[in-house]
Amino acid sequence: MKKDKINSDLKSHKYKKGLIQPPMNTIPNQQPASWINDRLPEYLWLGLILMNFDRTEGIEKAGKILKAISKIQKSIIKPKFSIILSLSKIEQENIFNIICAEINPKLLAPLSVLYRNSDHPIFNNYFNFPELFIKSRIDKLSEAIKRYYDHQSYEATDLRFIIASMIIFQDKLRVYKGSGIPEVFMNYPYTIHDDEKMRSYRPFIRALEMIDVESSPDKSFIDFFWKEIGMKTDCKPVIVGFENKDEDMDFEKYIIEFQKRLNYILSEQKELSLVDDKFDVIMGSITFALKIFNDVIEKDMGDSILGRHACRTILETYINIKYLLRIELEHPNIWQEYKLYGIGKYKLPLLKERENNINKDKTHFVEPLIDIIVNEIKWEEFVDIDLRYFDQKKIKEKFEEIGEKHLYDILYEYDNNFIHGFWGAIRESSMLHCDNAAHKHHSVPDINFQQKLPSANNDMYKIMDKFYKLLDEVF
Repeated sequence: MKKDKINSDLKSHKYKKGLIQPPMNTIPNQQPASWINDRLPEYLWLGLILMNFDRTEGIEKAGKILKAISKIQKSIIKPKFSIILSLSKIEQENIFNIICAEINPKLLAPLSVLYRNSDHPIFNNYFNFPELFIKSRIDKLSEAIKRYYDHQSYEATDLRFIIASMIIFQDKLRVYKGSGIPEVFMNYPYTIHDDEKMRSYRPFIRALEMIDVESSPDKSFIDFFWKEIGMKTDCKPVIVGFENKDEDMDFEKYIIEFQKRLNYILSEQKELSLVDDKFDVIMGSITFALKIFNDVIEKDMGDSILGRHACRTILETYINIKYLLRIELEHPNIWQEYKLYGIGKYKLPLLKERENNINKDKTHFVEPLIDIIVNEIKWEEFVDIDLRYFDQKKIKEKFEEIGEKHLYDILYEYDNNFIHGFWGAIRESSMLHCDNAAHKHHSVPDINFQQKLPSANNDMYKIMDKFYKLLDEVF
């Protein structure tokens, strides 16, 4: 299934009051129309015809059917199946006779699985063949849905060409010489999709098919279709696999070397470890990051949700240290201020825990330990609780100031989704893609924990290596 892929780049998006909008969403009074949710079920009967012939022959046969219908039924501007089924008995019979004169009626038999005899006896009188197995009919419907599911695919565009043709047959779109429209409609069925001309034909056809010449979609008909076909078919969950090769890097060995490096610095700079806030913050932060990295490697969590949590935490720890190093000349006491800022963050839950005094023995918040840490530098009565960003600067600004904006734009923004449990992260890690177009490719919860993510080990290693080089620069 080939298709035209047209996506706007970030530069073409509009930024307004914290919202970044693609061009389509900036058009006034724009109401998006969904091919899947508003239109495809209405036209699947034509799709069943197209898929049973060669491309050109299928388009010609469907075109003959619609042209004949347009001569006897002027009320049908677009060939929606719901409209056909709502016509009177004689009107339905006239249309079904036209269809049967052009194609084998068995081609539309799959639809009898959904539109049963009890509700649609006229349709079933023409197109229901009991000798055809129910499963084979359902399979054929599923095949058609899959074939035309993507609104920009070549196959869906062929179907949309047929739909748009009805507008011209009903004289609802006047065609003038020089407008280019006659050329498109004359040449489209006989031009292969690889032809350069089709690069202009296809967008025109898709835009024409979307012309609103009728009332809003028949939601009850659409919803019935998706419910019925969905309940009659099975989910096909897909587990996306990744090799997760880490470029043959021996992370365990790297961690051991890092530990040796830290141990050497501790030995050589013992005096600093006794009195220097800067030494404390840098060495403590690097050790914190290294312990997280070691947890991930030791427990093989690089391809897990927690692997992304770890990567984001290591990255933010690195940025904080780099930022502090950049501003320390202007703020000589910045290292202790940073410590006290963090202690203030610990103090807030401590005070709230003292007020609530609930389930002390059933939480990982151990009040006596937190109490000691909060009072370690200063008596807590002299420790402020700062609810703002440290140094009143957002994390993005810190990335930019130290020249690491690329890390923010991709890794930090991406992994942040996993920290907050936003839907993109949930979808990637905890919901499986259902490879059944009849289910509209919905998501299936990964309750057996089978889905693994691309490993974050290499990204964490690269950040840790920045820490390693930073040690040389500072000490």
